[in-house]
Amino acid sequence: MERRIERPITRSLLATFIEYAVTQRVTVLEWHRFAVNHYHDERMEEARRECVRVLQRSKGREVPKADVEHLYSIAAALRAGEETDHS
Repeated sequence: MERRIERPITRSLLATFIEYAVTQRVTVLEWHRFAVNHYHDERMEEARRECVRVLQRSKGREVPKADVEHLYSIAAALRAGEETDHS
């Protein structure tokens, strides 16, 4: 049995997941890897919780535009935080 080595989840990778999840373009495996996983990084954990809260509230229907924009802003903040943390 071949074992896959997965990349560590960075803020940028979590941001990409959020952007795909908001348009319902993630697999069950991706959902478990990113949304069910808990993070030691406080910003990532807050972003994860908010993403799950918003998406569960929409119950598989199209996410309202205001929530889409909110999640996209969270994704952008994750990326911006990753860039400033490494400077």
